[in-house]
Amino acid sequence: MYKGFLTLFVIIGVLLAPIELLSFSSVESDSTKNWPKEVSYDETVSLLSNYIQKSSVSGSEKEAGLFISNYITDSTSLNLRVFSDDEDRYNLAASLYPLSSGKPNIILQNHIDVVPAEALEAWKYGPFSGYFDGEYIYGRGALDCKGLGIMQLKAVELFKEQYPNEEFPFNVTVLFLSGEEMGGKTGAHYMMQNHKEELNAVAVLGEGGAGYRNVLKSNPDKVIFGVSVAEKQSLWVKLKVMNNNAGHGAAPGKNYANLQLISSLNNLTNRKVLLFFNRSTRQMFKKLGKAEGGIRGFFIRNINWSILAPFVRKQIEREPFLSSLLTNTITVTNIQNPPGPPNQISNYATATLDCRLVPGTSVKSFLRYIERKLDNNNIEISVISQSPEAKPSKTNKIYDAIEESISREFPESETIPFLFPATSDNSVFRSYDIPAYGLIPAVVDESDINSIHSDNERISTKVLGNGIKVYYGFMQSLLVEKEEGFFKNILNWDSKKE
Repeated sequence: MYKGFLTLFVIIGVLLAPIELLSFSSVESDSTKNWPKEVSYDETVSLLSNYIQKSSVSGSEKEAGLFISNYITDSTSLNLRVFSDDEDRYNLAASLYPLSSGKPNIILQNHIDVVPAEALEAWKYGPFSGYFDGEYIYGRGALDCKGLGIMQLKAVELFKEQYPNEEFPFNVTVLFLSGEEMGGKTGAHYMMQNHKEELNAVAVLGEGGAGYRNVLKSNPDKVIFGVSVAEKQSLWVKLKVMNNNAGHGAAPGKNYANLQLISSLNNLTNRKVLLFFNRSTRQMFKKLGKAEGGIRGFFIRNINWSILAPFVRKQIEREPFLSSLLTNTITVTNIQNPPGPPNQISNYATATLDCRLVPGTSVKSFLRYIERKLDNNNIEISVISQSPEAKPSKTNKIYDAIEESISREFPESETIPFLFPATSDNSVFRSYDIPAYGLIPAVVDESDINSIHSDNERISTKVLGNGIKVYYGFMQSLLVEKEEGFFKNILNWDSKKE
């Protein structure tokens, strides 16, 4: 029922020789109509293209980070701060004012690292080519998340140029982070553990939702923007079963390790899932139902009513993306044995589970739940990694400024707060009680979203231009609330849209 809507929100993974870029001069396309007049189209496209060419698979961010640092120093009047200068831990910031000013800080955060490129034969152009065909820029990181970083950087650069001598009571900082694709330990976690006071963040804008059509049955052309205000907590778990009943495959025992693991995983994956409606999902469905209208809108607005439970469960069973928002999910991502010939029964087997927990779920109680469902005392359960538990961000004045900027650029659109079913660096900032909102501030096609972590990842110049304009408009909206008290007290404001 909501597949198009929810596909949008599942945004989150051998190098080819660089392919010669097309000329950037005098490109004529409809996308130029959406481009800020004060921002150079050719220079911005070239900047992103060259940034993509700096391969920065997690653990090797420095070359790409240096490229951005040099651009900030050589081509902008922004204030550069490099926090860490290691190959696998390169983190930097570009700010309106030096961070030493101590001004309340709005953080626009993105990440330098990208996932590896696989299935190279499926790529139309090299994954690290930055190839530009006159409409799209191709390559790993185009949408996730180098394109977002360039949108943010160019918007703040433009804002600085438009107000060169204005002294605002707030700062705006573009924060380029390492290691997001690996859990943020070398990036967001490192920054908050070592530079929290220096950043002085009152709000964070990062990746998350986007604008999308074909969401509403009643009005398919209406653009719906999803701004993430919460994320599911990631929990990676390892299962290990040992059994001395190994030997030859021609004469298997009754309870060898693989058989035990398969049987227990079958219990786990065939469990009856529970539905969880929290503040974030109720808020999302309420606004979505209002936008839909009619009988369908009534059901969407009140999807958490117990009387509607049978209908809701049937819809959830049909829609995996809807299920990902309302349930704690468990995905078996890996099953392994030690190396051996086909006729040898291994004496142990392991499996990896990628679990995603709705806000408010206790990790300890969920691990006990897994243990009960596995129903095998011989299986050892250990936690590989978990993201921080974080409360949803309230829809306060910062959210209002985001919504206002989107409405200015897309007058007929609707903006909806939602629960992001994946995990990003936003959750790290929320765990420190800093409001964080996730958004690619442009209308993105489903095919482009599906290219993230896949082959032929790309971003259009129209998306790039619209994103710059929305970020710039967001900063202009802050000028209305530029009284110093607003920025000092924003964390204490109650939500008015709960």
